Amino acid sequence: MVGIKFFKPVLDFLFPEHCLVCEQPLISGEKHICSFCINHLPFTELDFDRNNPVAQRLKKFFPVYKATSLMFYHSEGSSGKLIQDLKYHNRPEIGEVLAFYLAPKLATDPPGIIIPIPLHKKKLKIRGYNQLEKFGKKLARLLQATYRDDVLIKTSHTESQTRKSPVDRWKNVKETFRIGNISDLENKHILLVDDVLTTGATLSAAASVIYENLPRARISVAVMAFKKD
Repeated sequence: MVGIKFFKPVLDFLFPEHCLVCEQPLISGEKHICSFCINHLPFTELDFDRNNPVAQRLKKFFPVYKATSLMFYHSEGSSGKLIQDLKYHNRPEIGEVLAFYLAPKLATDPPGIIIPIPLHKKKLKIRGYNQLEKFGKKLARLLQATYRDDVLIKTSHTESQTRKSPVDRWKNVKETFRIGNISDLENKHILLVDDVLTTGATLSAAASVIYENLPRARISVAVMAFKKD
């Protein structure tokens, strides 16, 4: 019987993969994102520490242990396209690709637990998936951590935060999370993951709920993209 390896070059020719950014066919040796787009993605080059701009923004709200972001967020640029396709165009696999590029940053002080920001059940039903699930699970596999989506529960469906001030965002989200299952989390290094960090209100509200129940936990944050002031 002729194996699938025999047909793969033919299949790749007839049905080539396309770049997730520019949507042009990938050439041999390229995977998911073409070489040109990889070289032009707005990678932050930020270390995973407590002194970079991501951590400094979060420190206004809670004692973040360490933080980082893979990319800077530009709504009209390549990072914006990836996030928009991930969240709204049924492309959850983009999360796995971004996790592959982010994981090496986190390997300097790998977390033991990875927790995604949850969606409210109504939004989850509408979208059909949490855009952070594949992202978080891929990070967990690469870092040999445990993925836990049962720790945080979204209790209310908040309205869009895009046009709100930082203070109004905080007021809008601070009561929207409650704690779920916290077994085996005492004294662990916990990594909260989200797609885009803007004011930090959502991540800080989630972290505060965890701290109230696990005061000795170290809570770090990693996001796909960071929106500068």
